[in-house]
Amino acid sequence: MKLRPLVPADYASVLALNTTAAGLVDPLGLDRLDWLRLIAAHAVVVEDDGRPIGFVLTFTPGSAHDGLEYGWFAANYADRFLFVDRIVVDADRRRQGVASTVYRAIERAAQPFSRVVTRVRSDIPDNPGLAFHAARGYKQVDTRPNPSGGTMALLVKEL
Repeated sequence: MKLRPLVPADYASVLALNTTAAGLVDPLGLDRLDWLRLIAAHAVVVEDDGRPIGFVLTFTPGSAHDGLEYGWFAANYADRFLFVDRIVVDADRRRQGVASTVYRAIERAAQPFSRVVTRVRSDIPDNPGLAFHAARGYKQVDTRPNPSGGTMALLVKEL
């Protein structure tokens, strides 16, 4: 398994992965993916045996990211955070350490910012994302309505 930069040739695979996580992450179209990749601090594909099995997009303070949750973190933490917009892992590869590997890399990259922040759907019963983040030391700091429906828990891990 290796982490590598997300490139336009990955778009079809990344969009397919995002679709398989519908309900857990916001919908994503080609134009938005291209824009997010261009403004991201990290746009990374997780690859195993030459096949994308996941991806992650992160953003630093001052980014052109237009998400409401990103805006909340920017207003509350100024320039001291790395925002995980989304992480998606192939359903067949979940609970095999893929997300933990990615998060270790994210947390190393976030050291200069003092914290990692993210959002997780909180209105889904037994959402594994909430348990995953809690086990990694993330604390809920707020809850916000999601324009796509549902509620988002805003999570922070101080480094």
